[in-house]
Amino acid sequence: ENSMLTLGVTPTFNIDKHLTLSDHFSYNLVNSNEKYYIPINGVPDYYVSSVNAYRENEVRSLYSHQNSIENDAKIEWNNQYNAHSIGAFAGVRMQIENYKLNSQLGYNTGSDKTPFMSSTLLNAQTTGINDKWKSIAMYAQANYNYKERYFFQGNLTAETSSRFGKEAPGMKLFGAKWGLFPAVQASWVLSNESWMANIVPVNYLKITTGYDISGNDDIDVLAARSYFKAATFLNSISGLTLGGIGNTEIQWETTRRFNAGIETHLFNNRLSLDFNYFKSQTSNLLTLQELNFISGLDNNWSNGGKMQNTGFDITAIVKALDIKDFTWEFGASAGHYKNEVTALPDGENYIDTHVYGATIRTAVGHAANLFYGYKTDGIFTTTEAADNAGLYTLAANGITKNYFKAGDMKFIDTNGDHEINEKDEQVIGNPNPDLYGNVFTSFTYKRIRLDFNFNYSLGNDVYNYMRSQLESGSRFLNQTTSLLNRWQVEGQETDIPRITFDDPMGNSRFSDRWIENGSYFRLKTVTLSYELPLQSQFIQGLQFWIQANNLFTVTKYLGSDPEFSMTSSVIGQGIDIGSLAQSRSLIIGMKINL
Repeated sequence: ENSMLTLGVTPTFNIDKHLTLSDHFSYNLVNSNEKYYIPINGVPDYYVSSVNAYRENEVRSLYSHQNSIENDAKIEWNNQYNAHSIGAFAGVRMQIENYKLNSQLGYNTGSDKTPFMSSTLLNAQTTGINDKWKSIAMYAQANYNYKERYFFQGNLTAETSSRFGKEAPGMKLFGAKWGLFPAVQASWVLSNESWMANIVPVNYLKITTGYDISGNDDIDVLAARSYFKAATFLNSISGLTLGGIGNTEIQWETTRRFNAGIETHLFNNRLSLDFNYFKSQTSNLLTLQELNFISGLDNNWSNGGKMQNTGFDITAIVKALDIKDFTWEFGASAGHYKNEVTALPDGENYIDTHVYGATIRTAVGHAANLFYGYKTDGIFTTTEAADNAGLYTLAANGITKNYFKAGDMKFIDTNGDHEINEKDEQVIGNPNPDLYGNVFTSFTYKRIRLDFNFNYSLGNDVYNYMRSQLESGSRFLNQTTSLLNRWQVEGQETDIPRITFDDPMGNSRFSDRWIENGSYFRLKTVTLSYELPLQSQFIQGLQFWIQANNLFTVTKYLGSDPEFSMTSSVIGQGIDIGSLAQSRSLIIGMKINL
């Protein structure tokens, strides 16, 4: 059960014809209430590793509350001096986020008729989150325009975030550390020059270039603070344990970006083209660094390292028909980027992050956040093939050799020593797409408009975590029907290994078996709208519309939805943990302009 409330208001006060004062206020509220139950009847007892025992049933309850407040107050001035247009604005933007979550888990309620937390008999536990985050930005921008030919723009933003440490470098103001982020941009509209007047095919031509510095604060809200959290010891004793070691010097990740672009309209505005190129350098990368095991923690946030990004995006729009009351337009956009890590903290050559059984490697000289694991070459279909390969893993004692047999995965032995271990791991996937964008078309007849919008992503790899759990064949959990094709007899040709409890040979380890092509092409939205003709002193416009979302998707990806996001962090890019797929929906709305 989910509920959402969104409020927004933007009052504007015109002090005179040149000076305007405005304020935008918005409030968002999202409440979620979820219940989850695994029954006794129809489901066998199952092993729960966290309590080291078998349980008859399971009950979960979750409640979350999230609200955000944003306020942006701005004063703006514009004036015209003959051929010179000058404008400027300045403002203060404040954002406050609050997120609370309470989750309970318990086992053995005694009966399917009492699937409630209050009936839990064993190992009841509760966890919670209470995150708060604030940011304030002060900004100013100046614009200059000469005869609609030459445009210049400069702005400066000073921003502070509660996510960063008090000892972080930067400008200190009002007891907080601020980051300074300037930007400049210049444009030249060549088509407004007199010498372009006789070039008939070109209706509009503009070139733009700019340079800006921006900051990123996408880290845990407690990254700069040491804190304790509740914990349960020996499944029965409640207490506190160290939850994190704060980095009081953590600061903004900074990106310096150069961009250049060209925009043109051709053939009586029948064809529009827009191309942009960018190159950026990012320093003080925000990274999760693994800690020594004696700390009792896995990792903490720190700054360090550098990364370079280059890329482009291009958009083309064609007005195919424009006759009387009917018009038809179609177009497409495409984008591509390539990143390379040029340095890492403390001179490290690589950093590994472990998420949902996957190893995410960021290494100098390579793209960030690559999937790093084992490559496979099918299945050992016969005992003879397995014996000839002579591959093995070492037991926990470090001496006993366990040889791969018929029906096991054939992992690539990269160093040729016949032992399959971490030395054989390599890059097995890249979550970054080769190309992404959208395709769109619209039809307009009088006051009726029909829009189709498709989006796509090509060449990105996805780690299907759900498949790694539902096709591992190693535990007493429900499995997919693909395991009906598992290896069972000598000589059987299949791509599913034999089933063995607890997977002693590691057939289900993180490998390219779980990496899939995440490319897709999706009909994202179809919108039909009608604008009602009105002549009213109070209502300037009235529009009715109906929109269908996610009608179909073309993809070879086996997961529920190729268009997903595990988290907002780039570390979770390309990892599908089985989140609920985007549903088909139908929305009916009305828009009133006052």
